[in-house]
Amino acid sequence: MIRPWIRRWGRGIVIVLILALALVWITPIWLAFVSSLKSWDEFKTTSAWVLPLDPNFTNYVNFWTRTNFWLKISNSLLSSFSALVISMVLSFSMAYAIAIGRHKWRRVVLVVCVIVFVLPQEAFAYPVYLLAKMFDVYGSIWALVVPLGIIGTAFGTFLLSEIMSHFPVEMLEAARIDGAGRWQVLRRIVLPVMMPSILTVALLLFVANWNEYLFTLLLLPREAAQTVPLAIASIYDGGRTGPDPTVQAAAAIIGALPSIVIFLIFQRSLVRGITMGSAK
Repeated sequence: MIRPWIRRWGRGIVIVLILALALVWITPIWLAFVSSLKSWDEFKTTSAWVLPLDPNFTNYVNFWTRTNFWLKISNSLLSSFSALVISMVLSFSMAYAIAIGRHKWRRVVLVVCVIVFVLPQEAFAYPVYLLAKMFDVYGSIWALVVPLGIIGTAFGTFLLSEIMSHFPVEMLEAARIDGAGRWQVLRRIVLPVMMPSILTVALLLFVANWNEYLFTLLLLPREAAQTVPLAIASIYDGGRTGPDPTVQAAAAIIGALPSIVIFLIFQRSLVRGITMGSAK
């Protein structure tokens, strides 16, 4: 039997570790935000930890107008959500067939999903580039949507099938006894119960799609089709000193805001989805 003081000490250690990890995570964001409010001259003469004497949002305005950021945001939203729809529809259907339908090819499908997810993106770069050229979609935003959707499907199928494997069998048997067909079981029982986990996977995939850089760099050479990561990477003042770090800091803050906002909105669903498998 665990003594109460040991339990309290253990809980205290866990809280301290979580706070330390949170501090490590938020420190770079804070430093970037402080740097984004400084002028170039002040940034060169002061430490990154020193607050700006005259904070202003000039760097944000410069970055926004220089890169036509509204267009980049719309491109990122279109590609991220389109790839997300493909991934979630395919991954949920495959996970249902594997975990609940017990399809005979379930092990083969899971192995393929693991291979697709584990292999580095560089392994798919050249084949994806060739396919985009062959189907005459190179330079189009849809050349990015399809590979992101397929890669996301592999991750979603593996994760959702693992969660569905813990689905209460009693609920499925009771539904079948009541005369519910497969589509009714899927729509009225499995989908509502799995919704927190579905939202969790969707959130993770959206953030991954939003931050995608390699495929966007490879498949979207036109400036009008570029996304937020390429807009941030394209900042350069043309001089020998390289890009202005204050503008880069502002660009990083603006580029991260959509993901942070979506995470804050769906954080409760994220926690429920992560703990769903263990709660069963």
